Amino acid sequence: MHWQRSGLAHKEGRDAGGPEPVKHVIEEYRHRLRQVTCTCGWQGSSVDSDPAGWKAHLAETRRQRASAPGS
Repeated sequence: MHWQRSGLAHKEGRDAGGPEPVKHVIEEYRHRLRQVTCTCGWQGSSVDSDPAGWKAHLAETRRQRASAPGS
């Protein structure tokens, strides 16, 4: 099974009010490989117990946003 997000979903609304904030959403999922690709380009494991997997990627990007100036 191979699933890929259509490009329209995250391109809509960009012209409406300036640049859209970066959202980390699964762009592509490969079930047999247990691999995901994020819209930011990150690729890694979809296995929950993997310390460098998808959940770790989301946690890291949340930490970066929280510690960014102006947050």
